[in-house]
Amino acid sequence: MKYLKKWYINLSIQRKILYCTLGVALVVLLAASVSQYMSASSIVTEQTRKQSAGVVNELSVNLDHYFDMVRNSFEYIANNSTVQEELESDEPYKSDGTELYSYYSRSGQIRRLLLQGYTSIYMKDIQLYGYNGANHLLANNREIHEKTAQISCELAEQAKGRCIYYNASEEGLMYMAKQIKDSLTMKPVGILRASIKLSYLKKMTITARDSLAAHIFLLDNDKNVLIESAENDATISDRSWIEKISGNTGEFLFTADGQGYDCVYQRSSDTGLTVVGMIPMSFLQKTARGLQKTTIMLILASLMLCIFLANILAKGIAGPIKRTSKAMQQFAEGDFSVRLPEGRRDEIGTMNSVFNQTIEKIEQLIKQVVEMETVNKDIEFQALQAQINPHFLYNVLDTINWMARKKGEDNICHMVTSISSLMRASISNKRSMVYIREEIKYVQDYLYIQETRYGDKFTSYIEVDERLNELEIPKMTIQTLVENAVIHGVENATWDCFLYVSGEITDGMAVFTVKDDGVGMSQEQLEKLMGTEEEPDHEAERTHTHLGVYAVRKRLDYVYQNKARMSITSEPGKGTQVILEIPMNGNVGVTYRKCDEPVNENNKKRGDER
Repeated sequence: MKYLKKWYINLSIQRKILYCTLGVALVVLLAASVSQYMSASSIVTEQTRKQSAGVVNELSVNLDHYFDMVRNSFEYIANNSTVQEELESDEPYKSDGTELYSYYSRSGQIRRLLLQGYTSIYMKDIQLYGYNGANHLLANNREIHEKTAQISCELAEQAKGRCIYYNASEEGLMYMAKQIKDSLTMKPVGILRASIKLSYLKKMTITARDSLAAHIFLLDNDKNVLIESAENDATISDRSWIEKISGNTGEFLFTADGQGYDCVYQRSSDTGLTVVGMIPMSFLQKTARGLQKTTIMLILASLMLCIFLANILAKGIAGPIKRTSKAMQQFAEGDFSVRLPEGRRDEIGTMNSVFNQTIEKIEQLIKQVVEMETVNKDIEFQALQAQINPHFLYNVLDTINWMARKKGEDNICHMVTSISSLMRASISNKRSMVYIREEIKYVQDYLYIQETRYGDKFTSYIEVDERLNELEIPKMTIQTLVENAVIHGVENATWDCFLYVSGEITDGMAVFTVKDDGVGMSQEQLEKLMGTEEEPDHEAERTHTHLGVYAVRKRLDYVYQNKARMSITSEPGKGTQVILEIPMNGNVGVTYRKCDEPVNENNKKRGDER
């Protein structure tokens, strides 16, 4: 142990990382693979068992449908007026099916009725008895087992109108019989009986048998075996499993002749017949065995991959450490030109970055001081210039307004005032949040400008609940939505358009709607409008607004902590509707904390002046 510890200490860092990584990976890989295999094997086996049970249940349903068809034929024949008349007649027809008779006679009509319910593929014969002596037989083979037929008729009499199913497997048949009653007096008048070929029922089980590689049994109401269907006519001699069947449905495990089986059974409540599927466990585990091989292959492939990755990991960690150690030695000797690569984003890359930054800061300290002084002067100049330019524009607009007013041009005065108001809102007003009454004023100024521009091409109507006047929202939010409505809805329309702006309180939310009946937008245009593309930096390249719908939505998400909602619906040729929902936070006039507005008296004063 001491030797092993010494050997490990003396290993290079690369080999230590390699061996430790491989050891941990191998343990985790084996544990995870075994656990995954056991879990997957259990799931696959259980799923296969459920599918097998579904096949058995489907076979039971198919048998029920078949017997329902025969039972419906019995009901039709028994309730037929001709049959009723024959069974109550004082001169009934007695025949074994060999006599000739008129097509239009009562006997001929009854024979045609029996033909409707008789099919030689799955029936041996069908016979109508009457307590008045009537006897109508339809069969390919005239041989009738009188004793068995008599027993089925007696059982039918005991059932008093219900269909009974009698096992005659020694004859290869199952008898089905029903007592016929007078439709008015409900007095018993006869018996309708048919013998069904077990070979046909056995054919119905072939699909289920082959798909499951199973033994299919059909039991009668007394749990006697009617048929056994298995590949190559194999049989299971041990029948003790029959005693485990109880209830209408279920499953259990059973071992016979050294082979394990999963027994699934389904009993029909109508016929009393039970379908039993004995599915070999080898069939259920067949998929799991394939999964076992796949798991082994994955373990081997994963192990090879672990060796490869562990080697890369060891080299990736040990190599940079060697380079860093060498660079630090050069730095200690006075070489300030040494640099380490900074392309990595891990801890080593961070360490290299810090090392390089330390050297650069020492060399560039004086240069940074000089550059900072220059930058400060530029900032001061730009600040003064930013104040001069807007004031110059305001003075020009005021001059135009004064000249228009002097000449009595009220429309021009109103237009210039609206433009000036919008410019002050977007340039001079540094507040990030404004009251709804202020925002609506921006919208009114903008719409006045556009209505003047387009003339009678469109009209607008604004309807906002007065309780929302003191609510604060991010500046130019509604104005941007209105501007987009004009740009995308009205500008390209060839008809007169109407723009509607509303604001109301619904369920504690301030709901604003901007709706137009303009040209609308396609889905592609709507996605582009909601997109994240940045608008051009130069004013000459901007065609409409400096705030896109995407920017408005992002700002609302930030201010209201993702509690504000905005939805846009549009249809080409019919218009566009934008619905904006902003939380009231409990009280009108109280909103969430402002995103970037400085809180001081100067801001408040400028807001009051505005």
